[in-house]
Amino acid sequence: MSRSAASRWGEPWQYGAQAPEVEERLALLAEASRVLADVSLEPPAVMERLCELVVPLLGAACALRLMSEDGRWLRTVASASATPETRLLFQSLVAPVLRADEGPSAEVLRSGQALWVPRLEVEELRRLVPPQHHGLLERIPFTRSLVLPLRARGRGLGTLTVWREPAAAPFEAGEQLLLQELADRAALALDVARLYAAERRARQSAEVAAGRLARLQRVTAELSQVLTAPRVAEVVVDQGVEAVGARGGGFWLVEPGDGQARLLRCTGEDARMLSGVFSAVPLEQCSPITESIREARPVWLETPDALVQHFPELAARCRMAQGNAAPSSVCLPLSVDGRALGTLLFTFSEPRVFDDDERAFLELLAHHAAQALARARLLEQEQRARAALREAHQTLAAIIQASPAAIMLVDMDGTVRLWNPAAERMFGWTADEVLGQVLPGVPESRREEFHRDLEGVAQGRVLSGAETVRQHRDGTPIQVAQWTARVCPPGGPAQCLGIVVDVTERQRSEDAQRFLAGAGGVLAASLEQEQTLKHVAHLAVPEYAETCGVFLSEETGEVRCVATADADDAVPRVIPVPGLDVVSQVIASGEPALHTGQEEDTAGTCAWLCVPLQVRGQAFGALTFVTSRRHYDARDLELAQELARRAALALDNARLYREARQAIRLREEFLSIASHELKTPISALQLQVQTLQAALTRSPSGIPAPRLQRSLDVVERQLKRQTQLVNELLDVSRISAGRLDLCLESLDLGALVREVAERFEPELARTGTPLELVLAPGALGRWDRLRLDQVLTNLLSNAVKYGRSQPVHVELTTTDTCVRVAVRDEGIGIAAEHLSRLFHRFERAVSERNYGGFGLGLWIARQMVEAMGGSIAVSSNLGVGSTFTVELPRTRAEG
Repeated sequence: MSRSAASRWGEPWQYGAQAPEVEERLALLAEASRVLADVSLEPPAVMERLCELVVPLLGAACALRLMSEDGRWLRTVASASATPETRLLFQSLVAPVLRADEGPSAEVLRSGQALWVPRLEVEELRRLVPPQHHGLLERIPFTRSLVLPLRARGRGLGTLTVWREPAAAPFEAGEQLLLQELADRAALALDVARLYAAERRARQSAEVAAGRLARLQRVTAELSQVLTAPRVAEVVVDQGVEAVGARGGGFWLVEPGDGQARLLRCTGEDARMLSGVFSAVPLEQCSPITESIREARPVWLETPDALVQHFPELAARCRMAQGNAAPSSVCLPLSVDGRALGTLLFTFSEPRVFDDDERAFLELLAHHAAQALARARLLEQEQRARAALREAHQTLAAIIQASPAAIMLVDMDGTVRLWNPAAERMFGWTADEVLGQVLPGVPESRREEFHRDLEGVAQGRVLSGAETVRQHRDGTPIQVAQWTARVCPPGGPAQCLGIVVDVTERQRSEDAQRFLAGAGGVLAASLEQEQTLKHVAHLAVPEYAETCGVFLSEETGEVRCVATADADDAVPRVIPVPGLDVVSQVIASGEPALHTGQEEDTAGTCAWLCVPLQVRGQAFGALTFVTSRRHYDARDLELAQELARRAALALDNARLYREARQAIRLREEFLSIASHELKTPISALQLQVQTLQAALTRSPSGIPAPRLQRSLDVVERQLKRQTQLVNELLDVSRISAGRLDLCLESLDLGALVREVAERFEPELARTGTPLELVLAPGALGRWDRLRLDQVLTNLLSNAVKYGRSQPVHVELTTTDTCVRVAVRDEGIGIAAEHLSRLFHRFERAVSERNYGGFGLGLWIARQMVEAMGGSIAVSSNLGVGSTFTVELPRTRAEG
């Protein structure tokens, strides 16, 4: 603003017509005194109430600015406008912060006197407001103002600016005096409020100090009771965060010889970031944590800029982990006798200037934490030493108690002094029963040997793995290996330490391995199934069983006993125990069955095993083992299962060998038939061509039409036959490769049956075969037309071929769920023994020399029908005829 734009108040202004009356001014001052007195302890209320008193009585708008503590800035803290329409405009015009050393406000603060600003030009206003508000300047209703100082105790506190509209009268001297009086009273109230706030802060500081001391005493009291480093970390971090008013904290420990500071405890808002980024901090890394440890001094970071300035890489990692680092933080070293034990971190929600009292409090808290941590470490070292000694004794006792070998200590006369749990399990006597007694479990026949061994130990001789026989409490003999040594306890007579291992199972295992090795040789001796079955039945008899049976499951699901072996061959059992019910259940479930024989049954005491014969996860039979001489147990079951596995492989190999030979035979037959079948149409075609050529040679003028037609009919039939044979081979290839694609469409099966029958009219006429069609209406469904045509053609062709010119009947029936087509002939029929394999590949019920074909048609028809979710079946009586029935799931045709 130019100097000419403002005039200093010199001579008093004359009262105008619009000036407030004296009574009104006095009333205004009285109201101001009352309001300022009521709210004098709340500075924001003082400022707002002052502006409300000024507007609209003394001006159209008012703005109050206070000086910052450093005296460099004036901040707008309150404003008012006479009308709601101008309030937003005025608030946008009044800048939130002005420099205290520029403009009219600077002159007012410097001189301590009010300054009248007659008019502000638009260009001058542009310099005072932000650029985004320049568009509002054209509509501003007031440009004249009076700037008054806010002073108290000779010190400027801020300015009060009152605005008037251009048409309003200038401020009179009385108005100026009134406004200055209001400003002075407001400044006095504001100064009182600030003094009160300072006193309150001092009181709060004292309370904070007392609170800190109380919290420190609580932390110290609890630290005096903790015994471990993790507990120290928990107390210091959890209570320390609350004590210092932090938003989070962390505790890192440095173990001796470890090059890292490891996080023991963290809490608060930064816990996730601390545990993710700083769980283990290498000491050579540049960070506040490691710097406080290496240099044994606190690291104070009072602003976010301090972290970025001193530790830029760390600040970047913090931003990646949680978005922003803490506004302020402190890392306090935990040191005792110049040795760094770790560090303590507190983070705060706002930038924080740590005063001397707060720094001393934090360092004292860290000191107490370090002392508690040192005590915990000493205690842990002492506890570890005691635990090591106690563990040595416990380990020795645990070794004796947990040893799988029986450990016993006996006097030289055989009296038992130590008897561990393994000895209890091995011999059946408890420690309470044998301690102080002569060693039990020695058979009478081994007594002399036992005393001889004791005498040898007394003389310094030892036993190392010597095998002998001992006896269980129930009288069962036990094969054992024993080791002995002489023990000389302090102040006592020499004793014998004995370690005994039960080798009964080992001997059983060795016997089982020898048995299985012999069984493998026997099973590999032959690939003939009958011979293999006989070998399997005799493998375990009489060594492991008195009777053995081999059972196989037929394709019908029936279980049949195919081989047996008995220790008494003179009286063989037809079906050995346990019987077909148990065997069938074992085959169905694939799980073995065990009857130990320790319970009485109807046949007396009898033990038996039944294990499945499985290959590639499928059970196809079972083996049974029966004995009355001993009990079966889990080890016998394992042996039986292993024998069954090898027997199953042998039987499967025999089956595969038989099937391979059968496949070779079928291949040879197929090649023979294929060569014959493929050659026959070609021979007929060749004969017809030669005949036509000869006729053409004899009659150059041409061949008679009837004769030519007959030859062409023969050629057409042979071509159709050749095409059918090739198509069958192609279908076999597609089906075997899993590439039988279906093209489903909505169709009327009755129309398709009629269409196929019409194609057979020439063949029916040639063979003299009557055809009867009974077609139910509405046989709609969604099927593959081409594949279904092929199936119907095959069935009708077979009916004509094998029907001996007898009538062929085709009946189509429907239900709600399916459609059924039955093709019946009155021809040669099929024997019952051939029906089960009729739909197999390369199978036929008649001689190929009489009827020809590959034996593939019905197999292909079955694959196609099943691919569409249906089924095909046959019923026949030899010499009466056959009926083939195709059943397809019915669906409603689309559209």
